[in-house]
Amino acid sequence: MLAFAVARKDKGVPVPGIAKKLTLKTGKDAGKSPSVASLYRALAEAGAAAVDDGLPLRPMPVRIRRPGEALTAEEIGLRNRLQARPHPNAELW
Repeated sequence: MLAFAVARKDKGVPVPGIAKKLTLKTGKDAGKSPSVASLYRALAEAGAAAVDDGLPLRPMPVRIRRPGEALTAEEIGLRNRLQARPHPNAELW
């Protein structure tokens, strides 16, 4: 069902029109169309899953460092990745 909805959205069909064409197969609302809000959420999750950059979806807990403590290799890599990104407002400065 979600693959059909994503394909229809890619063709330019508005989400309320897609919701009317879909039918829920299981659950207490089986046989009914999903709400437009539910379809928007499902499409957003599908889009987020498609953009998988290999990073975890949830932030990792961090440990507060004391001054002078060395960084781990993972932290050095993260710092380098963050510093390599262009600033979002760089063209304004």
